[in-house]
Amino acid sequence: MKVLLSIAGFDPTSGAGITKDVEIFTSLGFHGIGIPTSIVVQGPKGVRSLYRLPLPLFQEMLKVLEDEKIEIGGLKTGVLVSEEYIQVFSSIIRLGDPNRPFVIDPVLRAKNGRTLLDESGIKSLKERLIPYASCLAPNIEEASILAGTKVETLLEAQVCAKRLFDMGAKTVIIKGGHLSGEPVDIFYDGETFLERKRVRFEVTLHGTGCIFSSALLCFLSSGFHPRDAFFEAENVIDTIFREAYGINENGYMYSSLSLYFGQLAKRFEVINALKRAKEKLEKLNPVDLIPEVQMNICYAIPGARGIEDVCGYPGRISRHRDKIVIKSDPEFGASSHVARTLISFMKFYPQMRSCANIRFKEEFLENSRKNGLKDLSFDRRVEPEEIKKSEGKSLDYLVEEVLKKAEFMPDIIYDRGDFGKEPMIRLFARDPFELLQKMEKLLR
Repeated sequence: MKVLLSIAGFDPTSGAGITKDVEIFTSLGFHGIGIPTSIVVQGPKGVRSLYRLPLPLFQEMLKVLEDEKIEIGGLKTGVLVSEEYIQVFSSIIRLGDPNRPFVIDPVLRAKNGRTLLDESGIKSLKERLIPYASCLAPNIEEASILAGTKVETLLEAQVCAKRLFDMGAKTVIIKGGHLSGEPVDIFYDGETFLERKRVRFEVTLHGTGCIFSSALLCFLSSGFHPRDAFFEAENVIDTIFREAYGINENGYMYSSLSLYFGQLAKRFEVINALKRAKEKLEKLNPVDLIPEVQMNICYAIPGARGIEDVCGYPGRISRHRDKIVIKSDPEFGASSHVARTLISFMKFYPQMRSCANIRFKEEFLENSRKNGLKDLSFDRRVEPEEIKKSEGKSLDYLVEEVLKKAEFMPDIIYDRGDFGKEPMIRLFARDPFELLQKMEKLLR
């Protein structure tokens, strides 16, 4: 396992710094080591203060890597706090190895303007580290400070990139999120400028610089050409913006690549389970269970919050003569009514992640009770008018009202219909395979 090293600050909220760097390293297939220069006291509203780690302790942690011959496959720096820390780092960690990528994210100030590297530290950064960098990746403010030139436009960013390249970095990336007009990130390798235009998101995401530079190091360490590594790291940023979340009511948004990949794995598991269940469903061939409005079988990821987190069969499941007809493979967001019913049920019993709507028949209820299944019911006729008039709210309301009063977890919630509403049985289970077993109990 290749080891990547981050030298940066410790952010207790895990939005930036070494905790975020190590998370990105691990998510993209590396073992991450993080050695802090400082404790950055902050919350979702920004940095409050910075406390330097005792320099002898910082030095001792670096020495362990050398003494125990831990081979570092790639380096990344963030908050370096002062000239002394840069001197210690550069004296212990061998720089300039052409086979070991070194990415500098020159964190000079926090988003709220607090200084994180003093003037002598900036001078030392230019002299001791930048000449050995595989890539220098500042934002426009950091680029302006390092190059001593104003950067507000794309043309000015290109001029600045050339100046930074002349300091010795093999490649320069300037992150243009704060450029006037359309945000554009630029890449320069001494010969060619590349641009990546970005969508301007409404949210302020914490730690984008750390995430980008850490991802960039991962791709460089995987052998990507620097130009390709640039675009791959840009793709990571696009992904995390789509998955951003908050940890308080007002403040910066956060993201997690590990969480994103975990969600992908869960979605794969869910959709694969429904594909396997399709074969068993066709073998069972429960044509008698299909209602007039047709059937759907849904399966949700753990912690599902909306129908986009619930997988079902597009076009529903119908019958033709004596055979069930499954029109296509399962997809997320393919169901509405059954998915919303399942989401409402999961608010009370999150382990019950699968649901099917089934034709109402007294015989099915009798069979289910005989086979040990429990049921509850609601009366659609007593549903409040304001709920009836709200599209898609009816079943959510009725299911939740029933479960609020229930003293046990039901396998079935049914109703006997209303004007224009078909009577329906809704069957719940932990997964589609348990759902099919319960279907069999309804049939015999």
